[in-house]
Amino acid sequence: MNNSGSTIYDIAAEAGVSIATVSRVLRGSGSVSPETKKKVEAAIARHNYHPSAIAQGMTSKKTYTLGMILPKLLNPNYAMIFTGANDEARRREHLVTLFPWRSIIREDGDAPPASTLVNRRLDGLIVCVEYLSPEQSGRLQTTLKELRQYMPIVLIGCVPSYYNYPTISYPMADMMRQAVSYLVGLGHEKIAFIGGTEEDQDEQRRDVGYLAGLKEAHLPYTASYRVFCRGTAEDGEAALDGMLSSLMPAYWPTAVIALNDLVAMGCMEAARKHGLRMPEDLSILGCDNLFCAPYLSPALTSIDTRQQELGANAVRLLLSGEERRENAAWEFVIRESCVSAHAK
Repeated sequence: MNNSGSTIYDIAAEAGVSIATVSRVLRGSGSVSPETKKKVEAAIARHNYHPSAIAQGMTSKKTYTLGMILPKLLNPNYAMIFTGANDEARRREHLVTLFPWRSIIREDGDAPPASTLVNRRLDGLIVCVEYLSPEQSGRLQTTLKELRQYMPIVLIGCVPSYYNYPTISYPMADMMRQAVSYLVGLGHEKIAFIGGTEEDQDEQRRDVGYLAGLKEAHLPYTASYRVFCRGTAEDGEAALDGMLSSLMPAYWPTAVIALNDLVAMGCMEAARKHGLRMPEDLSILGCDNLFCAPYLSPALTSIDTRQQELGANAVRLLLSGEERRENAAWEFVIRESCVSAHAK
């Protein structure tokens, strides 16, 4: 955004003023005392700070258009989040424009993400965060820092606790801990967890809850029961197939917690290929409670993450201008795919 690498936050900190004051000086508008203006201009000169042409051309007029960035446009979960956000925005006489993930994290050959989004003249931006590698997380935070100079931002989804933005996030660790506890209550001791990435050290990541649930039940952690994979049905099938193929049948898990319902669907297919009956031989628990969950065979027990409600609440938080963090609502939906470990 500028040759020095400095941001508007650096200028404001050095001059001892708000970023709004720096912005007024840059635009030559608003009421700024001569003394304050002199301090800001001196800080700008020392940092050789030059805002982008896009930012300089921004006006304070509202466009009544909000942006939303989703990680995967083909996942029904994200489609429901967008539906909830769009419906709420329309009730408030706003539009929601959907952007792909590459709009927020730059790839080779792309225009700078912040410039691209600022040029859209959005009144605010909702970003749905899923688990990222440390490199991706660093790039995301850099872009968010730049964007925050020009528009309010709300983060939703699986947001690390160290992201300092208004947030509606799922308490993933607690959700996973309770999922393990539920299966333990059914008599399961060999509980696998399939899906996701080897995440960073955030205290709310799923693996923290998985380990906590096992520890509370005095069960050992078995490395072969934790398989990382992406969130598609194909990945779930390959992950469970690989696990079962690598273990003797006596050591097969009796229950599987899947990253999401798509992974759970893949696990069901892999279980059938290995001759397992569901739920008698293998209980499966999904997440998101997609529309297809009740129609699977057996009907899938899942964690309802209330995607439409999440999208609507994100719009409300964004338009309120409040700087707060809150937990997203969720609940277990019990169906036929999870039964007692002793059911044969």
